[in-house]
Amino acid sequence: MNKLTWGDSGLRNGADNIVLDSQQIIVTRTDHVPLLRFYENTQTVALGAYEDKNFAVRTAYCQTRSIPIIRRITGGGTSYLYPKQISWSLTLPAQRLSLEQWLDIICMAVCRGLYNSGYEDINFNSPNDIYAHGQKLGNVHVGMLDNILIANGTLYRSLDINTMLRALRVPKEKLTLAGIRTATCHFTTLPRLSDADLLQLKESLAQSIALSCNLPTLMQVPWVNNTSQTYVCNHNDLTENAHEITYSSFTITPGGILHGRIQLDANIRISSLHLTGNVYIRPHNLFRKIESVLRGAAEGEIMQRVDNLFYENQWELYRFTPQHIMVLLRRLFEQHRIAAKLSIAPSAASSFMIHDPDGTMDAFDIVATADAVLVPYCAKPTWCKWRHNDGCSQCGKCDVGQVYQIARQQGLQVTTVTNFEHLEITLKALKERGTKSYLGMCCNNFYIKREYAFRSANMPALLLDIAGANCYDLMQEQSAYSGEFSAESSIDLGVAEKVIKLARRESVQ
Repeated sequence: MNKLTWGDSGLRNGADNIVLDSQQIIVTRTDHVPLLRFYENTQTVALGAYEDKNFAVRTAYCQTRSIPIIRRITGGGTSYLYPKQISWSLTLPAQRLSLEQWLDIICMAVCRGLYNSGYEDINFNSPNDIYAHGQKLGNVHVGMLDNILIANGTLYRSLDINTMLRALRVPKEKLTLAGIRTATCHFTTLPRLSDADLLQLKESLAQSIALSCNLPTLMQVPWVNNTSQTYVCNHNDLTENAHEITYSSFTITPGGILHGRIQLDANIRISSLHLTGNVYIRPHNLFRKIESVLRGAAEGEIMQRVDNLFYENQWELYRFTPQHIMVLLRRLFEQHRIAAKLSIAPSAASSFMIHDPDGTMDAFDIVATADAVLVPYCAKPTWCKWRHNDGCSQCGKCDVGQVYQIARQQGLQVTTVTNFEHLEITLKALKERGTKSYLGMCCNNFYIKREYAFRSANMPALLLDIAGANCYDLMQEQSAYSGEFSAESSIDLGVAEKVIKLARRESVQ
């Protein structure tokens, strides 16, 4: 393989840097030249290659702050980029290594480059985070486009935690002064560096990356400015893919969150499918291949078509399996059955979230064995004296009271969850009393971020997404977790009533 060529393209906007990444790939593929480019970004949110913007970013906040949203070529989660970060892109002809192996190799190379520059206590937390003294210093993302590996990396020279927490939906830290302080303690930065120090660090990183990739020599060259503003505009347009959505769902895997959107024709066959996720996959267009091969398929044909696709093609899914994709597809079809059985709109059916630790139960199995209903306090009126208490007077002035009445008529125990700690206590109590499954109501943001609490309880649940004033959209997560959220969410009472009435009725004690 040729020697590693590296340089620095300076400060540019995020879209320009994506164009330069694309140009790197072309040069590496055509001339077989490994390239390493250092640069900085203006304020930008960078989606992973396969992510859905609606699930990863607070779009309204970014629009009001004029923060552009772009899409990386590499997989993984969304990043918030801004000046005073050391960013870099590596492209090289790929050897026979997996994405996991490349992540390990490149992360270790970055750690070695930092260590050789005098930094201590450097390590990486799998899969892709660089740490110094136990605090996050940067990250690495990888992707594979045909036979070319591309890696993006970032090291922090300054922090903008305030904007990051507001622009991204992913971080678990809370949007309060205490939460921002907690998040700040989780991150660290490189010390103030002179121009000479920066150059020395970049040289050290380049040397280490070259050594790790079996490139014995390297050469520094000036980076030519040959981006096209017209092309940049087209790139931004292409990141906004429009898909007609009938049903949507997600599934949480060890490798990230998979999202699916599907439209069914009159014969209940797939007319369009869109798969996304904050994941790493290979080949780069694997999701598009799955979408193509499943077009026109009935539910009973999905497994064979997917099996054939994976059998006939080389592929890699990082820390998740084809079975996780099958679970997602089954859930999308299941939402159609929910809509048909309950006579509700597809959008209402898409508000259901199935939590099934063993992956063996469908929505109706869960409902049939449910003996409890959990409702969130934030759906109670702000004026209600019961809002922050477990219970309800059933005065008839809100939907929560109706839920209490309907559930009790079915012989189901109803609990108002007053904060996150109360949720954990309630789930533990249900498990100890022998509850087989339960019904619940919460927003999908809460479920995604706190899925571990539901998983640790080890009980199937059918959860109904709530609407209205969402603490995540209003950026008041910490208030919600502590039971102090002041806005009102809403429950689709018509849908909730239909589901609760499917629960197995028992005599009321």
